[in-house]
Order: sequence, then structure tokens, then C-alpha cells
Amino acid sequence: MEIDIFEQFPNREAFDEYWNRHYVTVTYDDVKAAFENYVRSAGGHIYLSDYEEKGCVSRQDFKENLSQEAQFTFQDGLTEVFYEKNPELYETAFALYEEAQMTGRGDAAIAQTFHDTFAQLYAEFLDRLFDEVLSK
Repeated sequence: MEIDIFEQFPNREAFDEYWNRHYVTVTYDDVKAAFENYVRSAGGHIYLSDYEEKGCVSRQDFKENLSQEAQFTFQDGLTEVFYEKNPELYETAFALYEEAQMTGRGDAAIAQTFHDTFAQLYAEFLDRLFDEVLSK
């Protein structure tokens, strides 16, 4: 018999304990090549056209002005690396979210640590990309 995911992780504290035991750190070096290769292949044209045309690309607001393609590419690159290093954590977080959405049971926020970490890494890695590649 399959164990109910919400029995295994009844609350955020249970998931966070699991997270803390199993999370393998993802670093900028893990995504650096993919991010930088995409920027090179796009010829640096990774922004919304009107933003790029104004010529005032700044660290403060470049993330909000990335093209949809660039956003998807960077998110996909991070997702691939995150999954490669943390497949069980990724699948567990996704299963908790999906089960809560599909059945209305449980709390999708149980795996909030996953979502917060992913968002923090994404922002941090884009800042590094800007500093190391885009601002030059």
C-alpha cells in the first residue's frame, strides 16, 4: 500500500526536517556554463526589446526586463541542475504541491522551503550572471 504523502509530511516542519537532511547545495558554478552559453548564443539580446533599445540595462531592474525566452531558459537550466543534485527533494516537493492542488487536501505551502530556495537561487544566479557577463 502506498503511503499518503501528507502522512509522511503532515506539516512544513516535517518537510523542512527532511529538506535539511537531504538538500545538496546548488551553486552558481553548477549553472554558469548553461547561463553564459545562452547569453552568448543570443548575442546578448536577452531583454524585452523596448528595454534593450533604451540602452539603460541596470542591475536593479534587468531581471524584470528579461525576455520570456530568457526567463524560461534560465529557469529550465536551474531546474535541471537542481533536479540532478536533488531528485528526491524535487519530486517530493512537486508531489506535495500537486496533491494539494488536485485534491484540495493538505497544504501546498508544506514545501515552501523548496520554492523559497529555488526563487532565492534564481535571483542570486541572475545577479552573478549580470555582474560577471552582462555588465561588461
